[in-house]
Amino acid sequence: MMQIKGLAGAAGCVAGHAAVFRPSELCLERRAVSDSQAEIDAMEAARARYNETLRRLAGEARAAQGEEGAGIFEAYQVIAEDDYLFDQVKELIRAESVCASWAIEQKRAETEAMFLGVDDPYLQARAADINNVCKEITGELQGVDTGDPFAGLRGEDLIVFAEDLTPADTVRMDRARLKGMVTEKGGVTSHTVILAKALGIPAIVGVGPILDQVVSGQEVLVDGRLGNVVVCPDEEAKAAFRIREEEDGRRRLLFDACKASPARTKDGISVRVNINSGDTESINTFDAGACDGIGLFRTEFLYMGQNGYPSEDFQFNAYRSMAEKNQGRELIIRTLDIGGDKQLDYMDLPQESNPFLGYRAIRLCLDREEVFLTQLRAILRASAFGEVKIMFPMIVNLEELLRAKELLAKAMEELDRRGEAYHKNIPVGIMVETPAAVLLSDVLARHVDFFSIGSNDLIQYTTASDRMNEKVQYLYDSCNLSVLRSIKLVCDNARAQGVDVGICGETASEPRLIPLWCAMGVNELSVAPALVGRTKYIINQISEADMAQEMEAILSQGSIPSAREQLDKILQELGL
Repeated sequence: MMQIKGLAGAAGCVAGHAAVFRPSELCLERRAVSDSQAEIDAMEAARARYNETLRRLAGEARAAQGEEGAGIFEAYQVIAEDDYLFDQVKELIRAESVCASWAIEQKRAETEAMFLGVDDPYLQARAADINNVCKEITGELQGVDTGDPFAGLRGEDLIVFAEDLTPADTVRMDRARLKGMVTEKGGVTSHTVILAKALGIPAIVGVGPILDQVVSGQEVLVDGRLGNVVVCPDEEAKAAFRIREEEDGRRRLLFDACKASPARTKDGISVRVNINSGDTESINTFDAGACDGIGLFRTEFLYMGQNGYPSEDFQFNAYRSMAEKNQGRELIIRTLDIGGDKQLDYMDLPQESNPFLGYRAIRLCLDREEVFLTQLRAILRASAFGEVKIMFPMIVNLEELLRAKELLAKAMEELDRRGEAYHKNIPVGIMVETPAAVLLSDVLARHVDFFSIGSNDLIQYTTASDRMNEKVQYLYDSCNLSVLRSIKLVCDNARAQGVDVGICGETASEPRLIPLWCAMGVNELSVAPALVGRTKYIINQISEADMAQEMEAILSQGSIPSAREQLDKILQELGL
């Protein structure tokens, strides 16, 4: 028996048999060519064929899984049709008289490095999507047929094991036989996970190099909620798994029943459960009926993959589209949060030894006023089409906030002169993601309509631990008492001024912490789309008054394990 641990991607328990998938090898060696234009023409023909395949697969997915499944392929089309990326490939082919396969690989690697340098797991996951598109176009160029990963395998309960999976790989499989996915690479926001959720099957990603240890046909148990895989299980493991499988089925039915209904505590306190968004895929697959709104719309993706700053109209169309799709629900748009860690050539950003503490987010926007004003005008124009709110990131003092609001007023004046429609009293908020903003939250609350606590960065900055550094991951803990007390202070100061408080980041949907957020009086939680039902279900089981008493005991603890133990006990008492 072999046990494997990975990242919990798509929840669910399934027993089946392994299907080890290794795609055909591509030739990526540098090769000189005598006719650069012929090489470019061949690449463009391969792109056209691949795009046609994506259109066909999108249609098939729409018929089988609805808009969510189709949106994945449409998102890949956006990448495949990105002329900026492939114009760079063409320039390299012409400049060095090299084959298209090698040139695509060079630009793929450069783009991957850029996206992986972004301190945002959603955008980091897009690096895998770009890799997949480039490899599939290269395969099309070379005439490599990846074929059906299940070819030659028997059984109706196959669990695919792969280094990574593209949506096209998944569609080529017999979905009636596909029961689960396990990949060596990938994060919880990868398209492997998204498609697994659309198919309703469990997925575990990021398990590391295990393909050489698994043989097709071996019996496998997969628990997507815990991120556990058991290969060749013994009878004891099978018995324990059957119990979890039954519990998982009951739990899933309860969560699904809560998605479309408002979340309300037992003593009548409403909490909005929104989703995070801000990439092509999440826009294409957005379902307004499955949440209360969008609590964090990241705008960085509009600036990436461009050869210059995106125009006002380009941004306006993206914001308006989401406002209209949101059907009257709130849409909180965060202004540009980009900086030294996200190197875009046209921005000419300085190299910094510590970019996360450097020239980024609101600091960059206040320094480059025209860039900021362009975005503000676009957001304001979109506010005429829905319940748009605007949010400034990385505010650490009152002066920054007041200057940002001055520029917002200037953008309004410019739109007035142009006769453009917009919401005159658009709600304005800030991200609270640094200890400085926490300690000044009583003052900042007098100048905003809402706070959104960026818990990922708040944990990082409060504990002085880089969440991307494995050596200090033990310090990056959502149950850190300093972090929990900081959030309590922000909630208290916000309540005193009648200001709403939301939480985005991973802690917003962490089951053990949701009761605590309710006790603190949090008004809104912004979570991944797949976690809306679970989050609402937990809120529905809570009495805010009862949790307020528990909260005082938890926050008075001196150690993280003690606080976590009490939080877990509350979940157990709620039957979770």
